[in-house]
This record gives sequence, C-alpha cells and structure tokens, in this order.
Amino acid sequence: MSPTAAPHGPLPKIPKGLKKIKLGALVFDEVDLLDVMGPMRIFGEESNTLDIEICFVSTTFEPVRTSQQVTITPKYLVSDTAQKYDLFFIPGGLGNLDYVKQDDLMAYVKTHIEQSTWTMTVCTGAGLLAKTGLIDGYNVTTNKQLFEWPMSQGPKVNWIKRARWVQDGKYVTASGVSAGIDAALFIISEFTSVEVADAVATHIEYTWHRVANEDPFADTHPFTRSG
Repeated sequence: MSPTAAPHGPLPKIPKGLKKIKLGALVFDEVDLLDVMGPMRIFGEESNTLDIEICFVSTTFEPVRTSQQVTITPKYLVSDTAQKYDLFFIPGGLGNLDYVKQDDLMAYVKTHIEQSTWTMTVCTGAGLLAKTGLIDGYNVTTNKQLFEWPMSQGPKVNWIKRARWVQDGKYVTASGVSAGIDAALFIISEFTSVEVADAVATHIEYTWHRVANEDPFADTHPFTRSG
C-alpha cells in the first residue's frame, strides 16, 4: 500500500451554463440493487434543487437482473460513446468480475469516464474504474469486505482502507452498498450546499455519514481492520 497520494484537487464545480446534469448509470447482470438505487434516490430527489436526468446504460436494451432479483431496464447503450454523460456512475456487483475481462466493453467505459465531468463508483465499481488506468496514483476506496479484488485491478492506485468515501479530483469512490448514499449526498452538497444535502437526507429519513474517513465497517474485515 503506497503512502497517501497528494489529492488531485476539489470536486469540479458545475460548468457554467449547464442546465441539466446527465447521469449515466452503468448496469449489468448481478449488479447490486442498493449500489445503484441508493444513489439514484438521492440524485433523483426533487428537493436537491438540481435538474438531473438519470440514464441507465448497459450492453443491450434487455432488462438486467440485479443480485437481489429486481430487474432494471436500460435505455442507453454503453457502446454509444456519442452519448456524453456529465456524471458517469459505476456500481458494484458480481457482474464486475466478468466485465473487466471484456476489452471492448472496458474501452467504452473508459471513454465515458474520460468524457465525464465527474465519475462516481460504489463498492467493486472501483475495480472497473481502476482497470481503465485513469486513476493510477489517485486516492480511492472500495467495499471493505471485497477489498482485494478491486486492488488487483489497479496496483498503481492508492487504495484507502478506512474511508466511507474518497473524493480525489473528479472521482468519488464509495465503500460498500449504503456508503453510496453518503457519497451521493456529498456530491449534492458540493453541487449545491450542505444545507440542501441535509434536507434531502431528512426527507428520505436517512442519517447521513458526513465524515468521509469515518468508516466503522472497516473493522468488520481482517484486510482493512489495521487501517
């Protein structure tokens, strides 16, 4: 594990003149349902005061089956790189293990990330991001119970063991499952204000873990218990 790398700057602000934020959420079979829908609940919340269009992106238009047996129907193709997403979102799930082995799909994902103003991952979605090589030298986190696999996809990434989420430049990477909600609230607070993010959390009756480096779940797995 390398020493903590120098941060690559704050989260970029909303570009001047941008009226609608187009969010491309990558989905695939065996994606984790809460990884996806937790953050989408935040980004789609009316009280966040932003106009965010949520677009589910996949390899085909066929419904994908989450690990929790709920299906999501995509309306956009990952191969359509002419579609540019302001915020590109990569969740976790067992489907990631197969995704990183497909060079053509990874090339599309890399293009979408490069074209984005912001990229967010939850759980093992950080493994897909790391596989692109775009975050070599960046500070990143992932699911504490599955830390080894994402690390194997990005040996030059600075993996942070004890973090609820990590923001480094345009990238926001969240730990496991519900941590994506906390990271999404952080992004909303950066786009608008902490008060707006608090209002969203209150509206959905959720206790926001507001401190990025406080992650009690790091102690639940031997690999990250030592910090």
